[in-house]
Amino acid sequence: MKYHICEEEATREWLTLESIDYIVECLEACQTLEMVADLRAIFPRAALRSASIKVSEAQRQRLVDWLQVLNQEEKAA
Repeated sequence: MKYHICEEEATREWLTLESIDYIVECLEACQTLEMVADLRAIFPRAALRSASIKVSEAQRQRLVDWLQVLNQEEKAA
C-alpha cells in the first residue's frame, strides 16, 4: 500500500514550541502503523523529526519500528 508523505518544507510556524508540542501529543497518541502514516502525510518531515526527540522512549521505539515497515513498503511499491 502506498502512503502519502508530506513534501512541504517546515516553516518557522511548524517549528515553534507550541507546534512541536502538538506534534509530540499526536505522536504519543499513535497506536497503529496507519496512524503514523497519517501523521507523516500531514506534518513536514523536519517538524516530525524535531517532535520525535521529545516522545517517550517506549513510544519512540514503536514509531521507529512502524516507520521501518512504512519505508520498506515504499521501497517495494
